[in-house]
Formats: sequence, C-alpha cells, structure tokens
Amino acid sequence: MNEKYRPSSGTEGSAFFEAWCAHCARDKPMSEGKNFDECGPDEVCSIIGDTFAYEVDDPKYPVEWIVDADGPKCTAFVPACGGVPRSRCEKTVDMFPEVKP
Repeated sequence: MNEKYRPSSGTEGSAFFEAWCAHCARDKPMSEGKNFDECGPDEVCSIIGDTFAYEVDDPKYPVEWIVDADGPKCTAFVPACGGVPRSRCEKTVDMFPEVKP
C-alpha cells in the first residue's frame, strides 16, 4: 500500500517541486513562472498549499502526494504541455457513452 508523502527537509521538498510541480499544468506559478497574485483559482494547485497547511496525519493532508516502490510522486500530475483535463460532473448522465469497436 502507498503511504502519504511529506518531504523530510527543505532540500527534499525543493527537489520534489522541481521534479513534479515545475512541470505540472495544475500550477501556473510553478510551471510557467506566472505571478501568483495574477492567477485565477484554476491556475493554482491547492495540493501544494495544503501540504504546508496540514500535518501528514491530518485527514485534510493531500492524498495525491504518495511514496510507492518508485519513490515519491504526485498522482494528480498533468504534464504542463497537455493542459488540465476538465473534471466530469458525477451527477450528469452520459449523453454520448463511449462506443467500443
């Protein structure tokens, strides 16, 4: 089973940000250098802030940061060149179900 990840030092945290957040479409300040104060709510990743705001054993600590057999990772990562996929409303019925060949 994977466990939640929290960097053990500032150096480890910086390395994690460089490996994941700096290349992720979910956070424009990290991936594009956009001024944080000029970003809309959909351009800033709440996961980053929540890892600073909550202890790792707090239920509000992000579950997206994990450690598995390959090391630490963010399961919410979306490559910066690809854009963030829109989330689908779970209460809306599929009008056009996927057709399988």
